[in-house]
Order: sequence, then C-alpha cells, then structure tokens
Amino acid sequence: MAARTNIVIVGGGLAGMSAAIEALRQTGQAAGVTVALLEKEARTGGNSGKASSGINGVLTRTQQGMGIHDSVDAFVQDTLKSGHGRSNKTLVGKLAQDSTQAVSWLQSDFKLDLDVLARLGGHSFPRTHRRPDLDGKPQPVGWGIVSALGRHLSELAALEDARFQLITGARVIKLLPTEHGGVAGVAYETVAPDTKVIQQHSMLSDVVVLATGGFGGEGSRPRYLKQYAPQLVGLPATNGAFATGDGLGLAAALGAELVDMDQVQVHPTGFVKSSDPANPTKFLAAEALRGEGGVLLNGLGRRFVNELDTRDQVTDAMNKFCSAPDTRARHSSAEPLPAEPLTAAFLVLSQAAADSFGHGALGFYERMGLMSRVGGLEALAAALRVDQAVLRKTLEDHDGARDKGARDEFGKSVFPQRALNLPPLGGGATTHYYYWGVVTPSIHYTMGGVRFDDMARVLRAADGAPIPGLLAAGEVTGGLHGANRLGGNSLLECVVYGREAGRQAAAAAASASF
Repeated sequence: MAARTNIVIVGGGLAGMSAAIEALRQTGQAAGVTVALLEKEARTGGNSGKASSGINGVLTRTQQGMGIHDSVDAFVQDTLKSGHGRSNKTLVGKLAQDSTQAVSWLQSDFKLDLDVLARLGGHSFPRTHRRPDLDGKPQPVGWGIVSALGRHLSELAALEDARFQLITGARVIKLLPTEHGGVAGVAYETVAPDTKVIQQHSMLSDVVVLATGGFGGEGSRPRYLKQYAPQLVGLPATNGAFATGDGLGLAAALGAELVDMDQVQVHPTGFVKSSDPANPTKFLAAEALRGEGGVLLNGLGRRFVNELDTRDQVTDAMNKFCSAPDTRARHSSAEPLPAEPLTAAFLVLSQAAADSFGHGALGFYERMGLMSRVGGLEALAAALRVDQAVLRKTLEDHDGARDKGARDEFGKSVFPQRALNLPPLGGGATTHYYYWGVVTPSIHYTMGGVRFDDMARVLRAADGAPIPGLLAAGEVTGGLHGANRLGGNSLLECVVYGREAGRQAAAAAASASF
C-alpha cells in the first residue's frame, strides 16, 4: 500500500532543503499537512556542500556595512550579460530582487556569518558573500549553509508531530501521473541495509518538488553530456558522482520541456593535484582566489587573460594560451605525463592576495596538496620552472596598471591586490610568500534543465502550460543562467527558487486539504 503525504521533495541539496523548510513554515497553521524529503545519498547536502566562493546578494546588511552601493538593476544586468542573451529575464529579475531576503534569511534564521564579500568575475560590485576564517580555520560557505539547514531539518524530523520525514538512500525512479497529466506522487527504491535487496516503494502526494541537481557528475557513463555536449566528454569535473541528472528524465517522461541542455559550464580552475593528476574529479579552486587578487599564468610565466572575466571567457583563454607543450602549466619537472591535463595554468597569489582570501582555506589547500607556498620571487620562478625576469615583468606590468588605475592589455580594470610582493617595511626579516597551484578547466555546472517559471512551476513541452502538481528548483531547472552562470548565483538560485517552490507547494497542499 502506498504511503501518503502532502508534499514530496526529491533531492536534499540546498534547493530541496530550502523548499522543505519554507513549506513547513508556510503550513505551520494548517493542521495535518505533511512534508517528505527523499534523498538518494546517505546524507543531504549534494553539490551545494562543495560551493566555495559564496552566495550573491544585493543591498544586504553586509554590503551596507561596507558602504557598497550595489543595486538590483546592476545585478540583473550582470547576470543577463553573462548569459549571452539566453537567460529568461523574468527569472533573472526574481533572482536579483529576492537576493536580499535570501541572504538575510540565512544570516538571521540560521545565524550564518556571511560577512566577507568578494567581487567575482563578471560582477560590477562585490556581492558574493562567504564566511570568514574562525580561529585560523576555514569555514567553507557551501558546507556551512547545508550543514545549518540540515541540522534544522533533522530537528524537525525528530519532533513528535510527524509533520516532516527525511528519507535518505531513496532513489526516485518515476513520477506517478494523474489521469489529467499532473503528478500524483513518486515511486522510489531503497536498498535493505542487511540483505542489500532493492525494495520498491510509492508515495502519493498533492505536489512534488524536483530538486535533483544537474548532470555534471555523470563520469564514465555520460548519458546527457554525450547527447547534448559531446565535445566535453572526457573532461574532469568538480561534481560529485551523484549528479547524474535524474530529475530530467523523470520530468521529461511526464511531458516537461527541457531547455538549454547543450549549455554546460566548464569552470577554468579545477585544481590539478600533483600526486594524482589523472583523477577525473577535481577539487574546485574557488573563484574567490581570483576575486581577491590571484593571477593566472601560462607555462612561460605570462598572464593571458583578465582573471575577473566570466568563467566561459577565462576558460576559452586557457584553452587558447595554455594548451601547447611549452605554454601548459604542470607540476612535473620532466616532460608532461600522459595523465596530466591537456590545458593547465598556474594560479598564483601574492602575500596581499593570500591575506585577503584567508589563510584558513589556503592552509587547507596546502594540506590537501593542491597549493604550495614559496618565499620570494626567485623561489616562485624555480617552482614554476619559468624565467625569473619574465615572471617579474609579468607581475610588474599587472601592478603598473593597478597603480595607474588603467585598463590593462587583457581588459582588466579591477585589481584587488598587488601581484608582486613588496619588500617588508623597514627592511625586516619577515618573509612574504607566494602561493601557487596548477588549475585546469573542469565541468562544473549544467545551465540546462526543465523549463520553469518564476513560481517554480515546471512547464509542459507541448503547450508551455504548468504541469499540475510539479515544481522544481536548483540545477535541475533551465533557462535562468543562459549560456554562462555567474559565480555565486548557484547557491542563490537554490535559496530563492527553493523557497518559492516551498511556498507554492504549501499553498497547493493547504488548498487540497480542505
């Protein structure tokens, strides 16, 4: 016999958790309304927990406290420009308009200290919020957010009112249809922990929220990537192996339209670990590393791009200028190994950039073998195996444009920090370090997904009408980011549209209960 609840949420990343929390809040006074969240992994969090640069927001208390005069319109224009004309303006407008409340919700309701701001590539103002180091240790922003929301949901699941249940290890395999083309619930599988036997279940509901994420983690069996972006098959990825686009097939089987499926974001800076260069899963080099002053160099020690350009532009430049045997960055001192990526650059931070970024996270990167620290320009040139005079001129040219307030040859006009370390004041013995790593373009985010509207309703391919009882939020959706997503907009869309899906689900469930 099928179980029964009012709202089923499929996926336990930030979008799904935001939807669940908002749905429960909205139905707090509606007697008997229940919510179930189904997550296929053993724990919640998804790729949201990997996010490292932050969450965007305008007119936030953090911006206001720093005297930053940002605006909703500026945010909208930056996002539309990044999307190269493919973004849905209504969806973008809601994302920007609701960003203030989204960040405030995390700060106020969950006591998250989103007190550090960075200006990432493609942004006209510093608006990407992250957490400061705490006692010298990093506080990863994505992990901090999903952990806080996850604890809250665990507390709700433990309450005796039985209004919320969290089911992990539950893979949804089908959306149950109604006679009139809507959604009546889900069918899902679990694996018995003792016998490992697959068990079949079904759960009826008034509404289903899809928050299953994208398909950037398909790995060696790239169903969607092979179909829509075959030129990217074989690239490493920053996604977890769970990001396999499950919700896309579920929705399409019910007649939902898929949009922008060929638009896959390749992030320019996935770390190449010296001890494991062939690993297909890369640890993301946070965009804030460049946002706080890090520079990109090719294998000859020369800059080749505006580090604060959009991700697609930086990736294109890397492919153009960092792919030849002599221009490709690498760890090994001998000839390039077959296991090393075909395109790679050096990411270098001066002491000032490192201080601005935070030494907690840098220390973590060092312990992971992703970045190294050297003292002085001579040591940096030796580590990168580049000509010291070339390296010096590269960094001096960067700082010369910064000092003049000029636009450099790569179009860069914002220089967060100096690239060349200055001698210690007073000629002291204090060592000013450089921090460096090797980075390579890596599949990071899929802009395509189910077409939806600003009420989080999934739209039918046949006529563009909403599919009754089906909502969606997060990376499973398409149409918001267009051809390129701005850094910091992923966590934001999960909160904005996750909460919107929760509100709409609550309204539908409440009306169905009377």
